[in-house]
Amino acid sequence: MITQIRIDGFKSFRDFNLDVPPTLLLLGPNGAGKSNLFDALRLVAGTADRGFEATVREDSRLSPAGLFHRGAAEPAHTLTITVGTLVASQDGPLPVRIRLRVGRAPNGQVGVLRRSAIWVSSLDRPDWMTNVGLDEAAQAAVREARSAFLTRTHGVDYVPFQGNIGPAWEPPQAPAESGDDTEDGEEDGERYAEDFRPAPGAELLALAARECASWHPFVLDPVALRAPTAALATGRTSPDGGNLAAVLHRIKDESPGNWRRFVGDLAALIDGVQDIRPLHDRRRDEYDFEVEFGNTGWISPPALSDGTLRMVALLAAAADPAWPGGMCVEEIENGMHPEHVADLVRRLGRGAGVPPHGSALTPAVPYRQLIATTHSPALLAALRADLSGSLVFMEQADRVDPQKQSAVRTTVARPLRGFDPERDPGETVSPEHVERLLRNLGRGLS
Repeated sequence: MITQIRIDGFKSFRDFNLDVPPTLLLLGPNGAGKSNLFDALRLVAGTADRGFEATVREDSRLSPAGLFHRGAAEPAHTLTITVGTLVASQDGPLPVRIRLRVGRAPNGQVGVLRRSAIWVSSLDRPDWMTNVGLDEAAQAAVREARSAFLTRTHGVDYVPFQGNIGPAWEPPQAPAESGDDTEDGEEDGERYAEDFRPAPGAELLALAARECASWHPFVLDPVALRAPTAALATGRTSPDGGNLAAVLHRIKDESPGNWRRFVGDLAALIDGVQDIRPLHDRRRDEYDFEVEFGNTGWISPPALSDGTLRMVALLAAAADPAWPGGMCVEEIENGMHPEHVADLVRRLGRGAGVPPHGSALTPAVPYRQLIATTHSPALLAALRADLSGSLVFMEQADRVDPQKQSAVRTTVARPLRGFDPERDPGETVSPEHVERLLRNLGRGLS
């Protein structure tokens, strides 16, 4: 589960900091940087899984030419993305940080820099735990997990991150020795690779790999959602939803309880829905499905609306016990009735976060999380009383560089919070500001 995102020098971000609760909604106009935030997560996750070169080659939004922030005079030559996480381990919720640092040489070559690393947070600055909504019991579980992990692994708390850190497997329990050099002024427990004797960190790498693999992006495509699925497509819901029919078939066969909850959620969110059934075309060995409406009977995907198909796909992904973790959804309200979007968010966020007592889930199961972008005034209106930091306004602002005597446009994040005398008013959005915004939108809420 992602708990913090820090970005500097990547696309529209300079000195960007965001605490991330279990459910996070990013609200803002086009061009504010919402999609860029998802790009940053994909760059880290892809580098961990396939390596940096393969990631930037396969994703057009991650082309090396567009990775670096462009200032007033020239683009940046380095970028840093640091993702704070809580990883489900055998010791409990372990605070792990993953930092990717990328540089561009004078000859134009782009690659991962040596101070990219994965480490266990020192928890010297634990304010983020309160900001993301962890109660005292959960915070205690995090501290206990950190202590137990370091004791069990003989202090293996830092490994270099050069990319392609390996599969998300459960590591053996063999302890390993590491150097114990420390450095004053370290950043939240960070120590650099050159300060260490080489040390095995297989378990830490495996935990980080599993965490990165659990950040699952969704850019659902109605065309793909309407297509039948080959019976061999048995994995988790694909980013475009093209294997939805196979996912539905697997959930119903393997998890009857989850299936019943999924059908109940669907009926509550889509007017007239009574049931849904997976179909298997044995001649073509393909899966399909149909949705039953009270007034029209069974309807196949080609006749369903885009919004209904998106609703089915998102609820199915959330109900799938085989692939928990983070759901990263772009424009969650697309094609849906405005009055139903807030209820959808609540249902998708059900069970998100660290479970009670910190270790209720097995170590192999990542914690659930929902991160979504939206333009929906109706969703803003429905959640305007939520001051937990789950609703964050993304916008562009001028950042002044006094040394270069110039200003550049950067992305800033301002969570909706109540008044706090210790906070700079510019760091947050007040409930009063939201009320004024909603009044100005007027009929936009209808």
